[in-house]
Amino acid sequence: MARQAADTNKTSLYRVNLTAKQKEIEAIQEKYLQKGFETKHLSIDGHDALLVYGSITNEQPDWAKHVNSLSDFLPPVGNNTSAGVLIIRLDEHHEFCYALSWGMGHITLEQKYIDTGFGLRFALRRADADQISALTTHALDTLPKTARMSVMGGTSLRSYGLEEIGEVISRLVGRIPADGLSSEKIPTTTPTRRKVKPPAKKFITVKGADSLGIPLAKKASALLDDLRFIHMVVETEKPAEGLEHLENTHPLQPKNPKTKELNAKLSELLQAGTSRLALCWPSEWDDEVGDISNFEISGFGRKWDTTVDELELSDLVDPLAATAPENRLQRLKSARVQGINSGSAASRAISGDRWITFETELNDERFVFHRGRWYNVGGAYLELLRDRVDRILSKKSPESLPPWPQMKKTRKRTGEEYIGSATEGVYNDHVVTQTDGYYSLDRKLIYTQQHPRGFEACDILTPNNALVHVKRLDDSVSASHLFNQAIVSAEALRRQVDALEKFRERVRNVSNGSRDLPADFRVKEVVLAFTGGAAEAGSLFTFSQVTLTRCAQRLEELEISLTVIEIPESDELITPPPAPPATRRRRSTR
Repeated sequence: MARQAADTNKTSLYRVNLTAKQKEIEAIQEKYLQKGFETKHLSIDGHDALLVYGSITNEQPDWAKHVNSLSDFLPPVGNNTSAGVLIIRLDEHHEFCYALSWGMGHITLEQKYIDTGFGLRFALRRADADQISALTTHALDTLPKTARMSVMGGTSLRSYGLEEIGEVISRLVGRIPADGLSSEKIPTTTPTRRKVKPPAKKFITVKGADSLGIPLAKKASALLDDLRFIHMVVETEKPAEGLEHLENTHPLQPKNPKTKELNAKLSELLQAGTSRLALCWPSEWDDEVGDISNFEISGFGRKWDTTVDELELSDLVDPLAATAPENRLQRLKSARVQGINSGSAASRAISGDRWITFETELNDERFVFHRGRWYNVGGAYLELLRDRVDRILSKKSPESLPPWPQMKKTRKRTGEEYIGSATEGVYNDHVVTQTDGYYSLDRKLIYTQQHPRGFEACDILTPNNALVHVKRLDDSVSASHLFNQAIVSAEALRRQVDALEKFRERVRNVSNGSRDLPADFRVKEVVLAFTGGAAEAGSLFTFSQVTLTRCAQRLEELEISLTVIEIPESDELITPPPAPPATRRRRSTR
């Protein structure tokens, strides 16, 4: 027998943040009202609601213009797309409304009022972790990669290969029980004398992102019940089992109103001495850029444009000192930093804002500016991350390294001499002179078929053939690049035959023939050696913690142990050997 028509209709539901004093019409972009969109006040089962509707007309589609350019014939066709939005406030005291969108209605909403991730929050609380049919993911602290994956019929979250630490999601499509919603009521069939089985529990598919794609009731009273149920789930329930770690961590869209406020805060704090502001390496540096002899800084003006051997945070913030606080971020974005090798460009010129990381709190939420983009990092994610990092850093290496000494330095701008901590390169060379059987491989790149620009195997090789990566932790440098370097090195030496052979050759050359790696050599231990801060989660920036967690996970997959050394600091003053003559630099036009 024929089934009755469904009592629900697929709808895109948004939550818009309007205070109790704001009118519903403020959620609509003014330009659509000026284009002739109509408004009508309605009553939905006793609740006031505002309907905004109209058509978006394109009298001459682009494809018709293309035909015209090819043949001189212009097809007499056009596009006419409908759009509708119904805005309802469930409670006069609520600081938000619900907006039902049909057709292209969603594009009429003011972006600044849209509750980011509202639909995703509902989906995470109701979806079954074993019935996920589509995901949109974003990688943290690597290339700004967005991946969209789908599986017909759905599968477990694990099947998508999503990293618990290191990736966040912005959209989830999955099956949920219809319990509590109008969709739970299965349409009845025409009565029959046949005995029928009671209907099985009903499931529906929802799409959660900023909006919630969900079947909603066609009858007014039932629609309000659906909205109340959705409101209750989002406000009171916890994420479903297996989906907890995906809550409240996402990249902010440029038009998000918080982005403007955060940019203003960062701009004001782009100055020397700001805590939780540090130098980091842009995503382009995750690709191979080869050996970098110096960095060319441009775009700040003749007084500040220069070339430096080692890039420091001060090279990017000092030129901003005379700039009005509200304009500093924009000026940093207009500056460029380019890697140079032997006078030639080794990278493209990269915007200055992609070289910094910054962390701050806003309305009791953690936000991270990293490589030119803002991220909202939720509290549960931070706790999970901190726990993982503390466990990683608790594994101490049996190896030991000498204390980190001091050296004479010269301030770049004034030429003034002062005493400060030795640079990493000087320390690595110092280790070799103080301990037998240790060799410095700092900046001694391994060139292979897969890595034609070279990779750094480690900073120091120990007598037990452990690969040591050395980093000085302080408030001006992010450690993410060091952890990425450890991953690249371990994967190359474990997976690439030519990399291992070139590494043997490099060790033989560095040791002047006195050290040969055994024939069955395989990387078994990687050591992270820190100074300038305790080896604990609090000493690392949020996204450095993300990268460290990914590093530990990858090394475990390769069956390589990861341990940690805390290097003590010393007042000993050393004199580093003179630097080799600089290669004459040819200015790049890239």
